[in-house]
Amino acid sequence: MPPREPRAILEDASAQLVDLLVKVDATDLDTFLQNQDLQAIFERRFEILGEALRRLSRVDPETFERIPGSNEAVATRNLIAHGYDSVDHRLLWSVGTQFLPEMLRVIDTILAEM
Repeated sequence: MPPREPRAILEDASAQLVDLLVKVDATDLDTFLQNQDLQAIFERRFEILGEALRRLSRVDPETFERIPGSNEAVATRNLIAHGYDSVDHRLLWSVGTQFLPEMLRVIDTILAEM
């Protein structure tokens, strides 16, 4: 499969971030920790986000480096994919509330520059 264009990859990442942030805004930590379906959605969105950024690192490493938390997102994807039974949902929630808004802002800025 040929590599995807950076713009398409960033659009995928942005869509995952928007969905995660909408869900963060619609709930709270206690509800999240008690809702396995919501946890599964978070895990899947983080997996897609991390995979998109991993692909971006290969096709456009300069853009990848501009995105705050990009290396951590890839590492989180790997943890979820390979260590699914040890996912710390409190940590996912924390990342979602503290770091993802800035990542989305930067990705949207990069997309606007393209």
